[in-house]
Amino acid sequence: MINSNSIALAIKFYRQRQNTPSLGWVFAITGISGILETLPILLSLPLIKTLFLSSGYVALGNTKIELSYYVVALMLLLLVRLLIGIYSQYVNASTRIRLLADFRAHSTASEREKMKTVFGKSVQSINFLLVGWSQLLPGILFTLAGIALFPSFGIIILSILLLWFIPMRILKKQQDESHEKVSALQANLEENTATTVLWRDARFKAAKLDSFNKNLREFIIVSTLIIGLFVAHALGLSFAGNSLLVVLMLLRGLQQLFTGYIMAQQVAALKGYLTEFSS
Repeated sequence: MINSNSIALAIKFYRQRQNTPSLGWVFAITGISGILETLPILLSLPLIKTLFLSSGYVALGNTKIELSYYVVALMLLLLVRLLIGIYSQYVNASTRIRLLADFRAHSTASEREKMKTVFGKSVQSINFLLVGWSQLLPGILFTLAGIALFPSFGIIILSILLLWFIPMRILKKQQDESHEKVSALQANLEENTATTVLWRDARFKAAKLDSFNKNLREFIIVSTLIIGLFVAHALGLSFAGNSLLVVLMLLRGLQQLFTGYIMAQQVAALKGYLTEFSS
């Protein structure tokens, strides 16, 4: 469902630039940051349960950890998350700043005037790419972990999500066609002012589809979870032990997967600009 051509163009654009950090390093930092964004939230749930039960131990599956040790470990994890999150955000921003500065330093005034919009939009795609990766990686990991820990419920969730594939595929196709039309009209906008009305209408349609797609996340994921819980209850599945934590792990993993998908769509919307640097 992800426009791999657009992703490939964004990666190629980045690698063609100079004075930028290794893309593998940037992916590693942003990916780890995305994982640590969710992990403390999930690990705080057993702590909350322990405090409500007034127990001295936190249960993680079959492992029991003394409450004081668990709190210290969770606080240290939060500190690590803070530091890596700050660094990840800085790496993302500084990478885009370097790209823009390098463009200004190695291009003439006429080249900057002609290509500044195209280059700026291409740099913007790098931000979408990194944000998308920071959500996609943990989304895959937490979703797979949730399925592995509660396979019967995970299969139900995946079965429901497969039903969503067809309407989402149709929406994506319409969205891609709209953005391709906008890009085609954008190229002739300066030469033929009569295309302005067509360009405006195409932008309106693309914006509506973007808004629809972005706001589907909670509806699809939460409704899938509700239907999945109803089906699991009807089938008599047991939610004892840490199953609630697993359900929330699936919920969070699917949220991050969908956010990564949305970011991929943002990159796809900039395909027309990225094509300028694909040669």
